[in-house]
Amino acid sequence: MDEIFKRLTRNLAAYEPISKGQRLAAVSIMVRGRESPSVLLIKRAERIGDPWSGQIAFPGGKMQPEDKTAKDTAVRETREEVGVDLSRAAEFLGYGTVATTHTGAMDVIPSVFELKEGVEIRPNEEVASYRWVELQDLLSPAAQSSYRFDLQGKPVQLPAFTVGDYVVWGLTHRILSSMLESG
Repeated sequence: MDEIFKRLTRNLAAYEPISKGQRLAAVSIMVRGRESPSVLLIKRAERIGDPWSGQIAFPGGKMQPEDKTAKDTAVRETREEVGVDLSRAAEFLGYGTVATTHTGAMDVIPSVFELKEGVEIRPNEEVASYRWVELQDLLSPAAQSSYRFDLQGKPVQLPAFTVGDYVVWGLTHRILSSMLESG
């Protein structure tokens, strides 16, 4: 088994994290292959009013009343956004550490799945593009970068991963960094 796969999965929790009272969302981290693991990242479509418009993300979204668990949310959102039925094609490995959005208004629960078979990605209108990214590529010095943007008239620079034309920053970067840190 690859060292990176071990890193990704070593601290997963079998039980869903307890909510701190804010709204909940879940993302699916679909892992393909143990020897050279890759994960599916999507580029969100540009949409007015979407705070994550155009950003690189994992499939996922807000928990709905019909979702009993964050895993259910991740499965539903993945089916809706990229056409993959995780309940059939993958094994649920556990939950990653909860990440709170920059506004502090929502907790996002990473739900990690290992694909057991090949899947066809069929993006819906919320997804502009997608790609499988090898985790080893994210750990390479060449991928370490930063993302600059203007926040209320002040320049902000955040750490990022750059893989091709995908710049992974913000919440997705924090989730990946937390899961891939060594130690």
